[in-house]
Amino acid sequence: MAERERSVEAMLRQYRELIEAFVQEKISADDFETDYIRTFTNDKCQVPGSEFTVLEKLFFDVDDYVSDPELRDSPEDLSGEQLRERAAATYSKLFGLE
Repeated sequence: MAERERSVEAMLRQYRELIEAFVQEKISADDFETDYIRTFTNDKCQVPGSEFTVLEKLFFDVDDYVSDPELRDSPEDLSGEQLRERAAATYSKLFGLE
């Protein structure tokens, strides 16, 4: 296995269970938001490339998540269900369908 592949695998390993748990509704959107931001901002294994771009896009989606419907005042604001849909799309891109 090439060095880059090992590095990408190490990076993705951190996210697989977290995204999967959220998509399968084992954790709430609020918990996912907290855990994903923590994981992404502390990730020492980030590798530039298409996989990172997909993870970064989800990071921006997580940043757009607004848990309180009363506070969603921008078209970019996402509900928990919208965030779950984005996470499912991310999971599918990175790991394939289950």
